[in-house]
Amino acid sequence: MPDEMPPSEPLANGVQSSLHVIAEILRDAKPMGRDVRSVLAELVEELAQFLAMPSPPPSEVAHLAESTANLTRAVHRGAAPGVLATARDRVEVALLAVETKAPLLAGLARRLLDTLGNLGI
Repeated sequence: MPDEMPPSEPLANGVQSSLHVIAEILRDAKPMGRDVRSVLAELVEELAQFLAMPSPPPSEVAHLAESTANLTRAVHRGAAPGVLATARDRVEVALLAVETKAPLLAGLARRLLDTLGNLGI
């Protein structure tokens, strides 16, 4: 069955899709704090490094990327506090799941949450 996709490809595609969402938001002219942009850019770079690895990114990395993209969208849209809190909680859960496999990535996600928290988000 040569047309079958290896199981790792959907994970990589999910991470790539999340990266594209974050990159679009970072390029948008709508104001977002420099600190948030900086941490997001670092996080995007680290996620991209996972995609470049010969082994597939673990599903936890894909979940963190998706959760981060959703939080970024919510912040960018100026979503209601309840929506933002839910999105933050999802990133928190995802980063805890990835901590042992990708500590640098988890640290960047933690910095993002801390930066948003310092901004009252």
